[in-house]
Amino acid sequence: MAQSPKLVFVMPLQAHARALLSRPTLEAPYRHGAPKIMLSADQMYALPDFFRAITDPRRAQGRRHPLPTVLAIAAGASLCGMRGYKAIAGWARSLGPKARERFGCRRQQGRRSVPSEYVIRDVLIRVDPVELDGALQCWNEVYGEEDESLAIDGKTMCNAIDEEGHQTHIMSVVGHRTTTCYTQKKVGALPVDGDDEVKRTNEIKMAAPLLDAIAIEGKEITADALLTQRTFAAYLVEDRQAHYHFTVKGNQPHLFEDIALYFRDRQEPDFVMGPSLEHGRIETRRIWTTTALNDYLDFPYVGQAFVIERERIEKKTGKRSIEVAYGITSRTPDQADAKKVLQTNRGHWSIENSCHYIIDWNFDEDRSRIRTGHGPENISRLRRFAVGIINSKGVDSVAEKMRQLHRNTRLVFDYLRMSKNTCATACA
Repeated sequence: MAQSPKLVFVMPLQAHARALLSRPTLEAPYRHGAPKIMLSADQMYALPDFFRAITDPRRAQGRRHPLPTVLAIAAGASLCGMRGYKAIAGWARSLGPKARERFGCRRQQGRRSVPSEYVIRDVLIRVDPVELDGALQCWNEVYGEEDESLAIDGKTMCNAIDEEGHQTHIMSVVGHRTTTCYTQKKVGALPVDGDDEVKRTNEIKMAAPLLDAIAIEGKEITADALLTQRTFAAYLVEDRQAHYHFTVKGNQPHLFEDIALYFRDRQEPDFVMGPSLEHGRIETRRIWTTTALNDYLDFPYVGQAFVIERERIEKKTGKRSIEVAYGITSRTPDQADAKKVLQTNRGHWSIENSCHYIIDWNFDEDRSRIRTGHGPENISRLRRFAVGIINSKGVDSVAEKMRQLHRNTRLVFDYLRMSKNTCATACA
């Protein structure tokens, strides 16, 4: 009697499971089938432990709440969309006894007390942003996923105006695929009514020191035209053994003119992506690449030059527009074909669409009036940390997930890897 064929049903237990299992080298937990779902009792308190190396700027006298506890609560509150010190303190007061114990709150008169708004504000204003950034980097290295390409860009906190009338400008590095914030640094304070020259100068000077804090060997760094600088390209390739992917515009006039002239009479594209329907537009992307300019261009380590044509048709009106962008990359055609170059170029805007826009929408950062001390930088770092965690779960709506986390403290511990049954797809 013939046997009927068997059916196998597979349910992914890890975000981006297919991509992870398709890698040439699997990550350590998957090589021997070691379970990643259970944490030890010590690991249940992992997030506060990452903050223990941070120097406490407060006086020892009268210090009631441990610094790791205050920072862990601030991270958990940011995960729930809390926008300021008062909101973080209110979220802390809503925690139950078990949650307070998990965060390491001190016991006082038979119950565990949470830090007040004053304590939270005092800590976030005074704690060193570099040390906080380093602690969150360590958390991401242990629990986060790796990105092949990193986008670097700056953002001004418009309402974070100090006593001298200057705005806070922060530069950050975000992964293309995971949208995780790897590191960030305050570029400087910018005059509210001044031009953008100060911002441009500061970003160029701070790009290399920003990347010094993270490992980028073998990775591809994408940046807009502002950072298309010869010294920065040499730093990436020579000093850090990384690759660059730069946009070329008028701030490098000779480079721009040479590439535009070469592609003026371009023929059939090397690769076409689309058409696709997004945001009410039908979009088609075409790319042309060349190695003929590698030795001619006055720019170090050019592997390819390219031009990308973006054709957009508004679905309602039928209006058609074409946008052309030029660029260069240090990757050769053997390392990145036309399709890969186009995907990398498109992925650069993840820092704007999946980080800056989401932070503005959910935390209203442009109108945030947190401006004293290190407060703006530390709050911004916690927000990027929270958005990166939520995006890593593959959710459809960050705002909806924040509301769900606000109603479910247990889910917050799952996302922060502070519960026994934590896994990479924690209830996503």
